[in-house]
Amino acid sequence: MSQYDFRTTRLYVECTLNSEGVIDLDRSQAHYLINVLRLKPGDPLLVFNGRDGEWKATLAGSSRKSATLALDEQTRSQTAPSELHYLFAPLKHARLDYMVQKAVEMG
Repeated sequence: MSQYDFRTTRLYVECTLNSEGVIDLDRSQAHYLINVLRLKPGDPLLVFNGRDGEWKATLAGSSRKSATLALDEQTRSQTAPSELHYLFAPLKHARLDYMVQKAVEMG
């Protein structure tokens, strides 16, 4: 089992991840990394997209409104989704509505 890194910032990206790739972040992600987290060029972070696993990346370049990530290596491969069965006992009407609401939030 791979070692999990809970200290490094993780970021979800939409694009395909591959070795030696470069990712241009959108404006909101660049703002989050540069202004909120105050990351500097060269700082490490982990990126994932839900298809290609988790990759180690570094903040390659940044300006006030844009940022670029350089992918280094894959840290974890993508795990296959498991089958989920959600079982519950019949509840009173108000509690049943709440349970359905939370089940929908889980996906």
